[in-house]
Amino acid sequence: MKKDLTKGSVLKGILTLALPIIGAMFMQTANNVIDIAWIGKISSDAVAGVGTSSFFIQLVWSICSIFLIGSGILVSQSIGKNNEQQAREYSRESLIALFGIILLMGVLMQIFFQPIISFFNFEKPIVEDYAYTYLTWMSGFLFFSLTVLLMTQISNARGDSKTSLKYSTIGVFINLVLDPLFIFTFDLGVMGAALATGVAQFITLFLFLKRYAKAFFGDREEWIFRFEKVGEIFKVGFPASLQRILFTLVGIAIAKIVSEWGSDAIAAQKIGNQVEGITYMCIGGLSSAMMSFTGQNFGAKQYKRIEEGYKNAMAFTILIGLINGAFFYIFSESLIQLFVSEKDTIAMGASYLEILGIAQVFMCVEMVTSGIINGLGKTKYPAYINISMTVIRIPMALYFAKNLGLGIDGVWLSIGVSMFLRAVCLTIAYNYTRNKVILKLKNEVS
Repeated sequence: MKKDLTKGSVLKGILTLALPIIGAMFMQTANNVIDIAWIGKISSDAVAGVGTSSFFIQLVWSICSIFLIGSGILVSQSIGKNNEQQAREYSRESLIALFGIILLMGVLMQIFFQPIISFFNFEKPIVEDYAYTYLTWMSGFLFFSLTVLLMTQISNARGDSKTSLKYSTIGVFINLVLDPLFIFTFDLGVMGAALATGVAQFITLFLFLKRYAKAFFGDREEWIFRFEKVGEIFKVGFPASLQRILFTLVGIAIAKIVSEWGSDAIAAQKIGNQVEGITYMCIGGLSSAMMSFTGQNFGAKQYKRIEEGYKNAMAFTILIGLINGAFFYIFSESLIQLFVSEKDTIAMGASYLEILGIAQVFMCVEMVTSGIINGLGKTKYPAYINISMTVIRIPMALYFAKNLGLGIDGVWLSIGVSMFLRAVCLTIAYNYTRNKVILKLKNEVS
């Protein structure tokens, strides 16, 4: 199953692919928001505990993204070359490698969960208890959630984003039903939230594999493990995943700084992140679509379509960034109140949305531009830029918060400034890549 993105209207091709991905990401974001909304009814401490442990779950996801991103790029380029056999080889070996990483990281998190959570030195034992519980259970469900992400990436790379939307929707509705049932009816609390997510992901994966395992991975007799394919996938996926790994590590460091203002601040950051996910789902879907669109057209040597795609994508992403940013700024307090009732958490969360609302357009530009450059296989450029511009958040947060006396607002400001710097640097990187790669190859074709 595949869709040819190298022919027809550029804008229609991008939107046809992007809208279902955005829908699927909306479902994933809705899934997270539902969890936090129900957990928020327990207390801000519960949100803080879950938010803290979520950083380490994200770290595992970031490590596994080596094969998620690598397979997406190489499968899309193989489809562009009409090489179905090669596309399946990349998919199979990504699945096998992913399983190995999940197994290793799941075991490590089960063994070392106590020192992991103790890193934040919470003064409230109840917050640590919530974090321990959530991390322990969620680490056991990593295989389901990450394999669903791999299947989604492969499907999108083939130009079929409707499949991931369909199964993500099913998973969200299952989680929507199970969350209140497990958390409150069965009185399982935070553990119930983790169980609801795990069951939903298991069912989603089962449906995905039952329908598309053969189409994506081939027949059983084709399952031959070749180390060179893993090496190719790793080479392409590592730079982009390295930025995700370091981004998560920086996020943990920032959370450590935020924890100095107490569990209310951690809860405010977690809720703010979830609300900000509205932008991420829209632009993350467009970025993923642009990576597949660019990859297929690059493989098919349709360089003019890549340039036209960039212009269309930028117009759309800037509009979304401005609209969402204004929405977050104007309704900041009301949005946080949807999750918690504690005044301190609401105040800090509203401040987060007001400051980050101004920076939404920059986040949109850098995400879409990264997707386009990654689609060209030049994953090192976005990786280097995103890594460096993310790492500086730590010294900026300390300087703004303490030296300038801005407090917790200084931490939020450091995040916004880094988004601006990434957007500027990645725009420069795209134009450099365009001159060095696209224009050169276009002239050769001419």
